[in-house]
Amino acid sequence: MNNNQIVLTIDMEDWFHSLDYNPSSWSNYQRRVEFTTNKILELLEQKKSTATFLILGDVAANHPDLIKQIYRAGHEIGSHGFDHKFIYQQTKEEFRDDLRRSINYLSDLIGKRIVTFRAPYFSITKKSFWAFDILKEEGIKIDSSIFPVINHRYGIPDNPRLPYQLSNGLWEWPITTYKTFLGNIPFAGGFYFRFFPGFLLRFFISSLQNKQEPILFYFHPWEFDYEQPKVENISFFLNFRHYYGLKNNFSKLTELLNNVSTISISEGIDLLK
Repeated sequence: MNNNQIVLTIDMEDWFHSLDYNPSSWSNYQRRVEFTTNKILELLEQKKSTATFLILGDVAANHPDLIKQIYRAGHEIGSHGFDHKFIYQQTKEEFRDDLRRSINYLSDLIGKRIVTFRAPYFSITKKSFWAFDILKEEGIKIDSSIFPVINHRYGIPDNPRLPYQLSNGLWEWPITTYKTFLGNIPFAGGFYFRFFPGFLLRFFISSLQNKQEPILFYFHPWEFDYEQPKVENISFFLNFRHYYGLKNNFSKLTELLNNVSTISISEGIDLLK
C-alpha cells in the first residue's frame, strides 16, 4: 500500500438496526438505506475510489438490487451477518447458521463467493475467539471484527493494531486506532469520526501515514442521513452516540476522500502479502 491509500469499509445497516435489537420489529421502520448508499456510491465514483461493503442480511433481503448495483460499480461485497446479533451472545451453532445464511444469500445474489466478514457491533472479543474457526470453515478469508480499544460492548485493547494472519490462515484487519501511552485512540469511523474535529482527524491520519502504517476506516450509510427519524424512549447515551455529528458528516467524508484514495479490504490484504 502506498502512503496515500486507505482501506474503506461500509457496514451496510439501516438507521434502525443499531437502535432496535429485535428483528421482528424492523418492519415497523421506514427504510432509508438506498438514499444514503447512493450518495456514497456517487462520491466514490467521483473520486475513483473503491470500498468493501459489508452487507447485513436484512438489508440484502429488502434491497437486493442495491447490493447488485454496489457490486456492478466495482466494490467488494462482504458479510455483516444476517440478523445483527452480538456473536458473544450466540451459541456456536447459532452463529454458524446466521453466517451461513448470510454468505449463501449474498453469494447467490452477486454470483461470487463471499470471503470477507465483519461481526455486528465488532463482537468478536476474547469471549468469542471461537468464531474465527467457524469463519474459516465457512470460507471466510478476511475478517475485520476486532476493535483494539476499551468499550462496554466490544474491544480487545491489547490486540495487535495492524493486520495479521491467524494460525488458521484467516487474515484479521483490526479497526485502525492511534497508539498513545494511555492506550489506543479510536478515530477511523463511526461515532469517533463524527466526534473528533477535522484537524485532529488529519493529525491522526498523517501521523500513521508517516509511520507507514496501513489504515482502515469504517462507516454506516445512516451516518450521512441527517434527516433520519428520531427514536423515542432510548437512553441519553444511545441517543448521543447515534445522532451526534450527522449534519456535517458527509462533508467530512468528502474531505477525507479529497486527500486519500480508497481501496477494498481484499485489495489491501493483497498489497500486504
